[in-house]
Amino acid sequence: MDLVTPARTWAVAEPAEIENADSHPVEHMPPFQTVMMFLSVVGPVMGLIAAVFLLWHRTPVHGGIGWPEIFLMVVLYSLAGFGVTIGFHRLLTHKAFETYRPVKWVLAILASSAGQGMCIRWVATHRRHHQQSDRDGDPHSPHLHGDGPLGLLRGMWHAHVMWCFNKDKSDLARSVPDLLADPVMVWIDQLYFFWVGMGILIPGLLLGMYYHSWYGFVSGVVWGGLLRICLLQHVTWSINSVCHVWGTRRFNSSDYSTNNLPIALVSFGEGWHNNHHAFPTSARHGLKWYEFDASWVVITLMKAVGLAWNVRVPSEAAMAARIKTVSGTVAE
Repeated sequence: MDLVTPARTWAVAEPAEIENADSHPVEHMPPFQTVMMFLSVVGPVMGLIAAVFLLWHRTPVHGGIGWPEIFLMVVLYSLAGFGVTIGFHRLLTHKAFETYRPVKWVLAILASSAGQGMCIRWVATHRRHHQQSDRDGDPHSPHLHGDGPLGLLRGMWHAHVMWCFNKDKSDLARSVPDLLADPVMVWIDQLYFFWVGMGILIPGLLLGMYYHSWYGFVSGVVWGGLLRICLLQHVTWSINSVCHVWGTRRFNSSDYSTNNLPIALVSFGEGWHNNHHAFPTSARHGLKWYEFDASWVVITLMKAVGLAWNVRVPSEAAMAARIKTVSGTVAE
């Protein structure tokens, strides 16, 4: 997945790439893009290690971490997480509801701070995932890498993180004409590294001022920035890997998507993945009262105050038509 090239550049270059695709079948990214992806994946993990170190050295005199660090990480994790789940995913990718353009832009900026890739390419990749889910062409299926336990292990590793190092397909632009036509969204996409940088720098500045020390700045960068990015990255990637292998399947779908409660809780409702693949344009993923969907709660509040409208959810009849029986067929 290219983290370096903004949409205004790669979307224009794609026609030439498509024309020359047969003569350049290599699926590996250029070296510079690979290095940038490596840093994007490994850098937050280094933040996790640093967070453990700071936690281990917690003392009343020398600091370490305390409630300010925890509070800041939870708040920024939630803001970036809802940006991804509500902004990138349910709004921009699937158009599950409508909102004001400034709200859309704010959600896209918050999502960009999650460090999961530029806005327009994220949406294009996810739309392609739905078009080819668990079939050839799916960017991150765990089911296309051989049979048996070893094949499943390879598939899980690919679906979780290694897909990020594959070269993007050369026709992604045709999946996102709506976003490419929005100049502000193209601008947000182009400033991706600025949003990621601000998402790391701002918590450092806040804790630095709170503690009146450089130690506080470092702690803020680690806990509110790098660790927060690391956790949210792997939660999102777990939907690609875990939620296509382990879990329950209430609805018939053309793939292996599953509902997974633990993933749903930490991903603000995205772990109800079988529900989502059965009804991709639904703004609500937890379709039963006991399937807690934090993103749906936020969308409901947005609707109540006039920030969301034309909110799409499947009807009871549509859900009944797709419910699986014990044999796996569609219930009559």
